[in-house]
Amino acid sequence: MCPGTEDQPNVTSSDSPPMRGNPARVARTRGKIFDAVITALDEVGYSECSINRVQTLAGVSRGALTHHFPSKEEMMVKTLEHLLAPVRGASAPNDQEANLLRPSDAGSSLQDQLHALWSRVINTREGRALMEILVAARTDQVLNSRITPSLWSYNDEFNRNIANLYQAADGHEDELTLLWSICRSFMRGLHSQAPFERDPKIITKMVALFGRIMAPHLSARSPNGDTDEESL
Repeated sequence: MCPGTEDQPNVTSSDSPPMRGNPARVARTRGKIFDAVITALDEVGYSECSINRVQTLAGVSRGALTHHFPSKEEMMVKTLEHLLAPVRGASAPNDQEANLLRPSDAGSSLQDQLHALWSRVINTREGRALMEILVAARTDQVLNSRITPSLWSYNDEFNRNIANLYQAADGHEDELTLLWSICRSFMRGLHSQAPFERDPKIITKMVALFGRIMAPHLSARSPNGDTDEESL
């Protein structure tokens, strides 16, 4: 058994506790907690995102909080999985669950679609909260070991599913996952570049230029799963 602390009480297992009670009530409570964690990560960062702060923001009892997440570590692992779920890619051409990655308009340019990705996914409180967890895990080896399986699983699923939304424009489907890995790396990296820029419009210009660079290599699939003839 791991010794409990004020911020990590009752740490006995890496497994989540079984959910009991009314399913709708359980979902509402977890939703409040996730929202509070995301707010805290975005506003004060990982180090100050304590169980006490989350409890206050969520407006739940300590018992309810630790029932769902018995430690800060567990809370971060489940929050990360919660944040990744909407951007895992569609598991089928008509899958609407992961619509954050779906091209917003079949006729829009890749630049427009990357702008939408930046504004709807990356440069949001959720996107910034995810970055806080990832950065913290670089030096927190326990957290790193806990989130790594989730990250690998997400990446595998994303790489399988992205083919339902996009294709490599030259027909080399084996390059599609690499192309999207480049896109994801660039978009997340903008968080690191933004503080260096005096003019925030530079980030918008960078996204536009990156879209033009990538446009010859990627094209969107039509909503029914067919491929578009022209690259975006």
